[in-house]
Formats: sequence, structure tokens, C-alpha cells
Amino acid sequence: MEKLQVKNSEIQTIDSREVAEMLEMKHYELLKKLEGNTKQVGIIPTLTKGNFPVSDYFIETTYKDSSGKTNKSYLFTKMGCEFIANKFTGEKGILFTAKYVKRFNEMQQVIPQMVNDLEKTKLEIQKTRAEAMALNAKNRAFNTLMKSIEKHQNLSPIAAQVFGLKGLEGIFGVDVGNYLPEVEKTYSAKEVGEMLGISANKVGRIANANGLKTPEYGRYVADKSKNSDKEVETFRYNETGVKVLQELAW
Repeated sequence: MEKLQVKNSEIQTIDSREVAEMLEMKHYELLKKLEGNTKQVGIIPTLTKGNFPVSDYFIETTYKDSSGKTNKSYLFTKMGCEFIANKFTGEKGILFTAKYVKRFNEMQQVIPQMVNDLEKTKLEIQKTRAEAMALNAKNRAFNTLMKSIEKHQNLSPIAAQVFGLKGLEGIFGVDVGNYLPEVEKTYSAKEVGEMLGISANKVGRIANANGLKTPEYGRYVADKSKNSDKEVETFRYNETGVKVLQELAW
């Protein structure tokens, strides 16, 4: 039986079954006092007749017994308990007052903890949601990275490996330096042009005309485009490629 009930942060109630136990009487007898019968006028009809809001004292509800049957009960507010306490005198009234006051004090102590637990739960949910969103963003970025690698079919195996590892480093914030393969030094067309005293475009034309854009003379890598953030394939020349270009340029 749920004896203590908190409807919200302002209203606390005690189930009429618990109130009946406090009064050492049967539950149906307490309901009879509340609702009345043909022989006596009940408390609730009297309050209704006097235009008093019954819900300030008693809130009708239901519960299921052990057989699954739905039965009527009431939630007693503190005013409702005070109302009933005034109906009893002597030891019975004193003991009932002591019991219900203790119950409401217990609820007053429970509420701050409930609010605190609720706030903690909210913060944990927000944190979990933020982490999930961040993980989803990383997964999307990783999928984009993999598609980008697949798109650059001319990349050499080493260039694809470096491109992928550096991409992972940016996405997940991990240092991949120890996993990067050792590669020979290469030069861009602009760097080769500066060494040979010719333009980058001329370097490209010589390389294309003589079929130099092969693994023997360098490798394809993915670089950022000058005019956008897109990755584009460019060919970088190794030492052998530079020497051949030097011979052909002269």
C-alpha cells in the first residue's frame, strides 16, 4: 500500500486506507463517515452543501486490491486530516493527530530529496543527450571521411592511410603520430617550380606530357582546394620526379 503520496511540490496527501489504520477502524467505515448513507449525512455532502471545495480536504481516487478489483478511496490533505481529527476526542484523537502530523513531516523531508534527485536526473539526461549528439556528429564525420577516401581513387595506399589517420585525429581528438607510416619527402608542383625557376602550371604540363604522375615519380595526395574547403587530388613529386623534371625543363 502506498501510504505517503505527493501530488506536487505543494500538496501532500495520505491515502484513506492509511488514515483508517491510524484510526484503528475499517476502511469501509471511514468511507461511510465521508460519504454518508441513508441513516447519516456524510462529511463530503455537508461540505458540498456548504459550498466548501471538497478537494481542499479529500480527493477521490481508486486503487486495485489483491484480486485486481478497482475500489474507491480518498486522498486526505493535511486539512482533511485536521478535519477528521476534530471529530475524535480523547486518546483516539490525540494519537491520530500524532500519527498524521508525523506522516506529513516525513513527506516534508522527502520532498527536497525528491527535487534534488529530479534535478540530478535531468542533468544526467542532458549530459547523456549531449554525449550522444557529439558521438553522432563524430560518426557522421567519420562516414564522410570514409566516403571521401573512396572517392579519391588515385591516392596511393600510403597517402590514403595518412589521409584517413589525420582525419581520425581531427574527428576524435587522438594523436595518431605513432601510427603514421614513414614516407619519402615529396614536393608540390609549386615547390618544384620554385626550385626550377618555372611556373607550377608548366611543371604540370611537363609531367602530363611525359607520363610522370606515377608511383615511380611521386604520389597522389588529398589537399584542400584553393577556392573552397573541398579535398582535391594533387600529385606530389619525389626526388626522382624532381630530377626528371629538371632534365626535361632544361
